[in-house]
Amino acid sequence: MDSRPITKEEIEAELEKSTIEHRDANFSGLTLQFLSLAERQLNYGINLKDSTVIGNVFLADTVVNGNLDMENAAVSGSLFLGRGKIMGNLNLRNAAAGQNINLVGINITGNLVLERAKVFGFVSLAKAVVLGMIDARNIEIKNFAKGELTVRGDLYVKSAQINGSFDLSDAVLSGMVSLENALIRKNLILKNISTKDNIFLRNSIVQEGTITDGVPPDKIIR
Repeated sequence: MDSRPITKEEIEAELEKSTIEHRDANFSGLTLQFLSLAERQLNYGINLKDSTVIGNVFLADTVVNGNLDMENAAVSGSLFLGRGKIMGNLNLRNAAAGQNINLVGINITGNLVLERAKVFGFVSLAKAVVLGMIDARNIEIKNFAKGELTVRGDLYVKSAQINGSFDLSDAVLSGMVSLENALIRKNLILKNISTKDNIFLRNSIVQEGTITDGVPPDKIIR
């Protein structure tokens, strides 16, 4: 099996072919040096399931007209999907990121799945809009350290809008959780979440209730 990273030209060729054939671009199981598709309008979804990305994934201000599937993907660098739009689901179940996952200001018309994802560095959903639910059960967010630099394993959901439930059951974080000014139209589930720091809920609105079973009350700052 050819394990070499596919080239930028091969990536572009598959994107063009997928448009012609009216299907998702398929990079499943492949190795990519990096994926940079900033400020693009993609006609269909992207399948990166079981893929390996040696560098970064950079989709700033990109519109994906379909699902972005990164289940079981391994990204050595960071994922930046800030200010983009996913016209479908963003699936990061069991994905691994060597550095940050930054989804600041993203708009997702479906669901966001982060179940059992492993991240070194922060995860940001600040100002994100998710029209479905967020499943982040068993996510692990750990500090990223390189030389004298340390990026804390924080989860930022400040000023986000989530129309469904947000499930963080059994999540493990090396840092804190910020849900300040967030709007969650269904439930916020924090059952058995483990954080080294606090969970900040100041000025957040959770319309159908917050479940905090197994969380020390002094960890929650309202």
